[in-house]
Amino acid sequence: MINVGVLAHVDAGKTTLIEAILYKTGKLRKVGRVDFGDSFLDNDEYERKRGITIFSKIARTKIGDKDINIIDTPGHIDFSAEMERCISVFDMAILVISGSEGVQSHSHTLFKLLKEANIPVLIFVNKIDSDKFDKDKVMEGLKKSLSKNTVDFSADKKILEEEVASCDESLIEKFVDGEKITKKDIKECIQKAKVFPVIFGSALKLINIEEILRFIDEYIDEKTYPDELSGIIYKIKYDESGNRLSFIKLMGGSLHVKDTLNDEKINQIRAYDGEKYVAADMANPGDIVAVTGLTKSHAGDTFGDVKRPLQKLLPVLSYNMIFPDDISINQIYPKLIQIFDEVPEIKMEYDEELSKVKVNLMGEVQIDLIKNLINERLHISCELVDGGIIYKESIVGSVEGVGHFEPMKHYAEVHILISQGERGSGIVYKNDVSDDELPKNYQSQVRNIVENSKFRGVLTGSELTDVVLTLVAGRAHEKHTEGGDFLEAVHRAVRHGLMYAKSILLEPYYDFEIDLPIENLGRLLNDLNNMNAEDISYEGTDVLRVTGFAPTVNIQNYGSVLLSYTKGLGKIAFSLRGFLPCHNSDEIIEKCNYYPEFDVKNTADSVFASHGEGFIVPWNEVFNYMHLPLKRFELVKEAEKIETVRSTYDASKADSEELMAIFERTYGKVTPRIGDWDTPVKKTPEREYVYKEREKKKHYLLVDGYNVIFASKSLSELADTNIDAARDRLLELLIDYKAYKDYEIILVFDAYRLKNHDTEILNFSGVYVVYTKTAETADQYIEKTTHEMMKKYDVTVATSDGIEQIIIRGKGAILISAREFLSDLEETKENFRKEHIEKQSVGNRLFDSLEGELKQQIEDIRLGNKKEP
Repeated sequence: MINVGVLAHVDAGKTTLIEAILYKTGKLRKVGRVDFGDSFLDNDEYERKRGITIFSKIARTKIGDKDINIIDTPGHIDFSAEMERCISVFDMAILVISGSEGVQSHSHTLFKLLKEANIPVLIFVNKIDSDKFDKDKVMEGLKKSLSKNTVDFSADKKILEEEVASCDESLIEKFVDGEKITKKDIKECIQKAKVFPVIFGSALKLINIEEILRFIDEYIDEKTYPDELSGIIYKIKYDESGNRLSFIKLMGGSLHVKDTLNDEKINQIRAYDGEKYVAADMANPGDIVAVTGLTKSHAGDTFGDVKRPLQKLLPVLSYNMIFPDDISINQIYPKLIQIFDEVPEIKMEYDEELSKVKVNLMGEVQIDLIKNLINERLHISCELVDGGIIYKESIVGSVEGVGHFEPMKHYAEVHILISQGERGSGIVYKNDVSDDELPKNYQSQVRNIVENSKFRGVLTGSELTDVVLTLVAGRAHEKHTEGGDFLEAVHRAVRHGLMYAKSILLEPYYDFEIDLPIENLGRLLNDLNNMNAEDISYEGTDVLRVTGFAPTVNIQNYGSVLLSYTKGLGKIAFSLRGFLPCHNSDEIIEKCNYYPEFDVKNTADSVFASHGEGFIVPWNEVFNYMHLPLKRFELVKEAEKIETVRSTYDASKADSEELMAIFERTYGKVTPRIGDWDTPVKKTPEREYVYKEREKKKHYLLVDGYNVIFASKSLSELADTNIDAARDRLLELLIDYKAYKDYEIILVFDAYRLKNHDTEILNFSGVYVVYTKTAETADQYIEKTTHEMMKKYDVTVATSDGIEQIIIRGKGAILISAREFLSDLEETKENFRKEHIEKQSVGNRLFDSLEGELKQQIEDIRLGNKKEP
């Protein structure tokens, strides 16, 4: 059995390709279409309505004598988590790229996930029948955007061998020595994901579909599996009768009906093919089957020697679910669990005390899906309100936390080292305790607790992530330690360490990909700057493709704005980059108003015992009572007491004598603190003098609107026809100008003839437009504003009004005439065009990486000037 996953950006033609493959293998008598609603795998009514794939599905067919499972995966970013889980069951993947669009933003994410999982990838460039298709351009984009090891499998045999050889060091030597690059060599490179073959075709027109089938038959082999039972549960679904189905890929051993898995009996094994299934008595290694009888399984669970896959595509939005007043949440909660079982990428949290349900999800399509499922399954309506961005917390550096739990007849103590981890790594557990220090069964308990718990940070109470939690010390009691004792100790230890750590707030960021006309680039760059976008780059000529990443909260709704100012020509696509340091953390922390000491559910205090009774020790006194010494840090000696400079998060100023002596850390000494105190420093009598660079003043540009319009031939002609259009055109020019110049721009128009008109100030993409009040002219407003601004800022005024020029010069501002200003507008735009860098072509020829005589030798062989050795 070979499991072939098909993935794509939305509208690249993934479902159409699956239809074509099933038709060419004889599975279907006719090719269905997504737009007709009759495709083999899009059998869900909501999917047909939306025209997108939401739930992964399986179709079974044969290629030659090989049994094939084709796994259709969601293409929409909102359902990327299900696609990510499906990757763990692939033996190979077909990544579909639109020939008319090229490599799109979500394609980068898909390819990256496949590459990290070491899955062999065939790239199918679809829609080559489109007028926009340019083979060389697409191939160049694949090499530049995905991998230089993408190889066109329609190329001449000699060039194909050369391209493949350049992807593997051992094959380079073989090629240079004149040895033939065999089909076996190419096959091995593909299986090891060193080479990524490219086939061009059209799924709708059935062009080159046979080439895909031939490729799978010739280059992809069935995997070999161990005898020991192992596998992954990648999906949960309920059938029409309410049976709970756990979809499993078996990665070792065999599974039979009535076998026990995770202490639960398997009642039935089903092999699904679209909507239909065949009951089976057993499943073999490599099979994908659905089993009934497992009530505690979850998507992502594993059994045997299989590592649980790390979920990287996480929810970024949080909403409260509101139900009709006559609906009891406690009554419908079990049914809600069933619904969210099937879409685990949408996380549900239930607060029993407040009887509130919160959902964490990716976007609008998921919101609509949840409403639809609840209405369809429970016949009730619900609303999702109070939506907001999900924040997470992490730390910088490392810190050792202590958790002690010792009420009557209970005992557990653990020391957890909390260290900063890699971005996107989640929570990683490590063990640095021997069996002599803590028995193995308790070590396993600690591991399970860490891997199955959510820990809250101390800045906003958000979920902790991107940290490594290492067990560095632990102790149990022979008689009194029970299972729940270490649960308490671990949570208290982590929380205790966080109270001392330097915490940081994280927020979700989106990678974006924007296509728009070049004349709108200035506006876009200005908007991206206001949205705190980073790593901005662009390529193209008349139509540009702009890429980068920005905070989700700033850019998630930019699509409608883009469509507006590009008159429908601009488009934007997103993919989740991950959780990065928050761009406005101080504002969010202050708004959240979270006090960690008052969060009794996530306490950092410990419980100790004295004279047979347990008592609570506040977190900042735990070091005085702990039984085990610190393993990674030392306490500061009494003679080395230090004074701490506190941050604004402290509730009050504390006397240094009241502070406990604590860790000596690699980057200095730290004292107990709430939230994020500054690094403590020792008192010193010396005064430190710092030379401070003169602060750069903000530069304001005031523009006399009508004066500039009538100084421009094109704008004045437009004004004769439509004065509003002339004003809008000047505003567009200034928005572009602001993107090139570091100015704050104020555009002033007269409104002094209007009755009862107050001064009106509007903001358009960072350019302020002022309409003066009744009886106040533009030059009067500019004169008054210049007088006030010159006290703090640098000011330039663009006008050709003679009297106004004399007054402005007297104020000390910089003056530029309307014609000079218009000339500067054009010159700035022209300079930008000249400096615009065209995208560089990307090569992957073997001789491109060689030098000197060897390169010339291969060139001579290619041109026929010299015989091959």
